[in-house]
Amino acid sequence: MKNRQEGGEELLEIRQARLEDEQDVCALWKMLLHFYRKEAPDEILKRSFRYAIGHPERILIFLALVDGRAAGTASLHFGHYSTWNDYWYGHIEDLIVAPEFRRRGVARRLLEKIKEVAAQAGLGRLELLVLNDNLPARSLYEKLGFTTDSAAYELQLGKP
Repeated sequence: MKNRQEGGEELLEIRQARLEDEQDVCALWKMLLHFYRKEAPDEILKRSFRYAIGHPERILIFLALVDGRAAGTASLHFGHYSTWNDYWYGHIEDLIVAPEFRRRGVARRLLEKIKEVAAQAGLGRLELLVLNDNLPARSLYEKLGFTTDSAAYELQLGKP
């Protein structure tokens, strides 16, 4: 998925991440951790990346490139089953756009690509989590058709 942005100035490409993208994706994940005021050792991020690359039936990582430079990433996690609706659904994780590429449609294009892939895979719906005060993200999700009627709770098991 490659498109010239308005005015023909930038080439925005959304593609599935490859093994050689590890450094770029992990750097973007570090930005996301910083945003959430969290920390994770580089080795855990690398291990998570390699796991996803090796298990595309469970997780697909997408990378946004602007003129060949890593601009953002998001992941589609498979494997949630809805007992009420009798279908599988996906969960979007780790959506981040580098600050210098924000407000240029990168996040929207990542989400559109995930929506396309999820539909092709036969998933019944997509879910994602967002902080209550992340109003720009919430606005984007709502423009793309996401709705919410619930709150998410988290319980750490084992290592935090």
